[in-house]
Amino acid sequence: MKLLQLGGFATLVSAIGAVVPGSTSENHTYDYIVVGGGPSGIITAERFAEAGKKVLLLERGFGPTVATGANETLAWDPSLTPIDVPGLSTAVGSTDLWEKYICTDTAGQAACVLGGGVTVNYMVFVHPPDRDFNDKWPQGWKWHNVKSAADRLYERNMGSTLPSQDGKRYDQGLYTVLSNFFHRIGWKSVDMLIQPNEKHRVYSYPAWNIKDTMRAGPVRTYLPLAQKLPNFRLRMGTKVQRLVRSGSQITGIEVETASGHSEVIMLAPHGRVVLAAGALSTPRLLFNSGIGPKKQIETAQKSGVTVPPLHEWINLPVGVGLKDHPIFSIVVQTNGTFEMPDPESLLNGTDVGDVQLYRHKQGVLTQGKHRLIFFTSNNVDGQTRYYQGSCAPSGDGELTITAYMTHGLTSSGVVGLDMNGNTVMEKSPYLQTAGDRKAASAFIQYMIDEITAPSTGFQLKTYTNTSAILGSLTSGIHWTTTAKMGTDDGRHNGSSVVDTNTKVYGTDNLYIVDGSIHPDLPTGNIQAAIMIVAEAAAAKILAQN
Repeated sequence: MKLLQLGGFATLVSAIGAVVPGSTSENHTYDYIVVGGGPSGIITAERFAEAGKKVLLLERGFGPTVATGANETLAWDPSLTPIDVPGLSTAVGSTDLWEKYICTDTAGQAACVLGGGVTVNYMVFVHPPDRDFNDKWPQGWKWHNVKSAADRLYERNMGSTLPSQDGKRYDQGLYTVLSNFFHRIGWKSVDMLIQPNEKHRVYSYPAWNIKDTMRAGPVRTYLPLAQKLPNFRLRMGTKVQRLVRSGSQITGIEVETASGHSEVIMLAPHGRVVLAAGALSTPRLLFNSGIGPKKQIETAQKSGVTVPPLHEWINLPVGVGLKDHPIFSIVVQTNGTFEMPDPESLLNGTDVGDVQLYRHKQGVLTQGKHRLIFFTSNNVDGQTRYYQGSCAPSGDGELTITAYMTHGLTSSGVVGLDMNGNTVMEKSPYLQTAGDRKAASAFIQYMIDEITAPSTGFQLKTYTNTSAILGSLTSGIHWTTTAKMGTDDGRHNGSSVVDTNTKVYGTDNLYIVDGSIHPDLPTGNIQAAIMIVAEAAAAKILAQN
């Protein structure tokens, strides 16, 4: 291919002179093109720009805040969107924003909006314990290796267990009931931010991804720093279709603009592409670029994507090893006097009292959905598995425990591609092994026995036995491990897609920094772990000269 200059753009011309239909090329080149404006993409792009590199960050969705271009503001404050206000996190799913922000072409739920899942989640911010990295991560990625990256993250984005600026906690009826319950059965109260390694029979006030009484995350804590730099550019409404490569060298990327046009963006000499599209979309970009199992590349080709010639395909186990936290719902009727806040009145501002408190950076709107988080573990087969319980009011005196099965799971699935270019789940990642099923049953039965003991006065609702609670299984939406990091090169019967510098095996200048490279699930909600890995990955990539 060569470029034919046409005004501010260039048209792609093949080696024999034929114009590639519908394709133009932006008349700029970049040192780094970062694909995906979720937490890992924003963090790495900011760090590259901070290091003086010319950086382009691409996001297929649009901004969720007024500062990033959103105009879906609150009736009671035109400077805020529902995304900004922590206490409205439960209301977002009932607005038009949900349909606008959620991807329609992924194997499971994922967010196609600037900030990714961190924009739409319930903000639970679990600092990962040391063991999460010391277990399955390769040398160079143990906790002592990544602690400095965690420190850099927490300096900007610490999270908070006490976000209201008056130093008070609000709506604490559930916490009072459950903390008394856990105390009676011998569990320990901890601060989950200060004591991240305490994850067995402990409970805590929730730690939320909140800063200055607003939803935090890289859109608020990293992106503004990048946008002040002249060498940084953000493009939204731009969906990357594939990598343009010649053998092992990536030379650019092909994108589809918001208007539906195809465009090629070129790398500068010695430039790099960094994929941060998430564990469900990064595999598609690799398949479309001739990287992955032959079956998936052939499907990409049949879907109409221009894949590289067969001799340039790189056979790697992309999509293999998908992990997620399975969720079980435990609904409990207590004798408490709490109730579920009304999201509609908070959204439209008719709850004048709480809105006024929030104007002064106080009150229930400064907090997330949950009122207590607990952690525990069990070992039924020589393998320790961990659990998180995120507890929120769901009715009058009723609470729902969203129980995650987390670190130590032995099940995994497979992500593939269909003829329409969507990623699909070819194998479920949930409870595939006998050990996981046995451990989940043991955990649930333990919880049932303690909850329904005569002294508690509690009753189970909706799901009233172990089988029913197991049957409530839903996705944790914490996807990882579809382009695993490791030293066993997947081209040679290994299980890994990227090396310990996060570079894709068989390529010269292609890196991945999102959850797809994580070799295992963390102990709890994944967003803090995603950000730590992005910080560490940015430093490693910059160090590769």
